This record gives sequence, structure tokens and C-alpha cells, in this order.
Amino acid sequence: MKELSKDLTLDMLSSELYTQIAEAIGIESFYKLTEVIGGTTVYIPKPESLVRPIREARLKAEFNGYNHTELARRYGFSVRWVKELCGEGYPEGQICMFDVETCPQTEHEND
Repeated sequence: MKELSKDLTLDMLSSELYTQIAEAIGIESFYKLTEVIGGTTVYIPKPESLVRPIREARLKAEFNGYNHTELARRYGFSVRWVKELCGEGYPEGQICMFDVETCPQTEHEND
């Protein structure tokens, strides 16, 4: 079977979807894919689903307790989702009762 696959061309594929996949990853890689998952039903996620954990981690790293709206715009989330992900944050003008080094609003004020 593997020997026969060497003569496979795009125009021999039976579906437009198969052709699109083979064009994107190469006909040899498409054949390898059929060896691994051929005959099964597979769900392929959208690209944004794959990078969502990275985007959320960056958002959390950039959160300073006050910038919900800015981060929501930058990363394409709602403000509500940013609050759910990072917490409510700190009200404007709140005085920190911790060390200056550990107080998030101190970092915000120095920006």
C-alpha cells in the first residue's frame, strides 16, 4: 500500500476537503495522517482554540488589578471574562496594606 501512495496526486483525491488538507500539509503527510486516523471521526479545533491557553496566560501576566478593559480589548475577550479569569482587581484609589514591593497598585502607579 505504501508503495502505491508514492504515485498519488492531488487530482486523485475524492473530496475537495481532502485536497485542501493535502495542499496544506503535503500529499505525503496527508497519506500518513490517513494511516493514523483513517476511518475514524475526528474533530479538528479552530486555531484560536489552540492558542487560547497562551493568550490567557499572557493576559494574566499583564493584569495589574486595574486594566480589565484594556486587556479585554487587546486580547479579544469581554471585560466580564477578564474579571472571571483574573479576579475583580482593585478599586481606584484603594490604599494597599501590604509591603510596597508586594502591592499591585504600586506597580501600576510606577508605569
